[in-house]
Amino acid sequence: MMRNYTFIFVYLLLVCLAGCGDSSRPNDLPKLFPCIITITQDDKPLPDAVVKLIPQTDTEMKYRPVAVTDTDGIVKMSTYGFAGVPAGKYKIVVIKNIDDDIVYRNDDVGERSVVSYNTYRVVEKRFSDTATTPYEIEITPKSKNIPMTFDVGKTIKERI
Repeated sequence: MMRNYTFIFVYLLLVCLAGCGDSSRPNDLPKLFPCIITITQDDKPLPDAVVKLIPQTDTEMKYRPVAVTDTDGIVKMSTYGFAGVPAGKYKIVVIKNIDDDIVYRNDDVGERSVVSYNTYRVVEKRFSDTATTPYEIEITPKSKNIPMTFDVGKTIKERI
């Protein structure tokens, strides 16, 4: 008798999982096309940078492509958590900030906590502003998964 319940449980679990496929994808999310970008700084990979694609024409676009570069500076763009980018022309915005000058304090029981810190921009501001970024990209239904590289200049440390 236990085998029947086990079979029914496994069967129901598989049916539920099969039905859950892509149900979280919004109905109004447009078709997405592959987009891989490499971000470098001073010709070296820039890890942990936020890359946003800001639409040039459809400024009211509901779902905007955004992703974070990996250790090799590579980012596979996604939109609303799904791989790819809607067709269109975009400005490429790159943002990377770090926290530094961290001051710690030990309390009476030896617990260490942060007292203060400063946040610094390490990529020039012009690359994080749609009005001043020099980089643009166009995604079309015929876009191939060809990596493109964009360099954001020398490393800076500008307090925000």
